[in-house]
Amino acid sequence: MELNYTFYTIALAISKLFILMAAGYILYRFRFIDDKFTDTLGLLLIRVIFPALIISKTVSHFSFTEYPYWWFLPLAAIMFSLTGMLMGWVISGFFRGFSAKKEFMSSCAFQNCGYLPMNIILFSFTGLMADRLLIYMFLFIIGFNLLVWSLVPLFLSGKLKSGFRPSVLFNPPVVATVFSLLWVSVLGRGSMPSVFMDPLKQLGQASFPVAMLVLGAYLCRYEAHNPGNRLPLAACVVTKLLLFPLLVLAVLKWVTLGADYKFFLFLQSLMPTAVSLVVIGSYTGADNRFFSSSIFYSHLAAIFSIPLWLAVFEAVIK
Repeated sequence: MELNYTFYTIALAISKLFILMAAGYILYRFRFIDDKFTDTLGLLLIRVIFPALIISKTVSHFSFTEYPYWWFLPLAAIMFSLTGMLMGWVISGFFRGFSAKKEFMSSCAFQNCGYLPMNIILFSFTGLMADRLLIYMFLFIIGFNLLVWSLVPLFLSGKLKSGFRPSVLFNPPVVATVFSLLWVSVLGRGSMPSVFMDPLKQLGQASFPVAMLVLGAYLCRYEAHNPGNRLPLAACVVTKLLLFPLLVLAVLKWVTLGADYKFFLFLQSLMPTAVSLVVIGSYTGADNRFFSSSIFYSHLAAIFSIPLWLAVFEAVIK
């Protein structure tokens, strides 16, 4: 598989995120928006905009016949998160008196699996290969959504045992995913009438800029640039961007998978901490200062780590 990435490609993709984050940061810093507005916009993302994006993309692009092993990628996403959570639990145990262990584990477990890899894929590939990798991404996100929007809020709020009910799995993003798969299985890909699909697409297209504006506001609100626990933060970034990719690379070296699957899975393993965690943290009472700092510094470090790791991938995985 020939890749067309450079340091410039990666830096440009991440720079787009930082520019939109900066807009949210400035709006909050100069009080054009306040806490209530930011929190409400975050809930709107979860309950309306993200589900619209999921439905529009899945119904438009996914087909069971073209991807008979579609279930593998959601399962891989779940395995990625559980492995990262376990690594975070082990490493956080070395920090005595550290109160944000759940946030540390979540930051190690969940990555920016949508917007950033999508930009890298679009810059690095064209034609059918780009389309195929984007479908892989949408399928991978199914597993991500199942955990991050359902179980992570319970985990962060300390209600994973007492508050778990099967119904909590069916939050808006997961319901949108199930609905989309059922629609495609019964009516087929691309079968939704334009009178419904076009508004959903327009709503979904707003997810990227709105999510970045919300994140920027939270970065300012929780002073992400000035972390309270620097050593745990550094350990989190190292775990996410060094140790986890190293583990995935070792596994991919010995498993039998197509080159496209190997590249996609390794690309996902390189991604910095998920932006959605700070949105979840806002309504679960989590330590959003740690979340904001882990997101900010892991994305900053990823400018350098991603191209280096992809070069290693090219040398190791032939």
